[in-house]
Amino acid sequence: MGSIILKILLGIAIGFFGLAGNAAIAAEYSVYEVFRAIDLGESDRQPPKEIFINMGALQGLKKGSVLDVYRKISSFDNLTEKLAGEHVIPVGRIKVIHTDEKTAIARVDRYVSLEQEPALLPQSIMIGDLVRLPN
Repeated sequence: MGSIILKILLGIAIGFFGLAGNAAIAAEYSVYEVFRAIDLGESDRQPPKEIFINMGALQGLKKGSVLDVYRKISSFDNLTEKLAGEHVIPVGRIKVIHTDEKTAIARVDRYVSLEQEPALLPQSIMIGDLVRLPN
């Protein structure tokens, strides 16, 4: 009986003192929208893509912040007909042009060279791609 009470008190202490805060650190942030304005033919260049991410000022982002973009891809083993694993492949880097409290808007800074990483075609940032601060 004493060990049950001790476990309950320990659980309350962890929740109260924020000792379970590592869950927030391990949160994955991602691209939730990719927007490109309609090209009206007024310029030789296409309008830039704007990449909306669910990471903002609360996570330390500000205008000019740089983030790495990754794509999680599952691989399937055709011999065993089971999921073999998941690969996290770098796609490129984005630069923040606007930030709010919980979200930000960025534009592509550069893509990863196709010679250095597995081919991701089309070479583009997509909804669901992961975003992380560079190491």
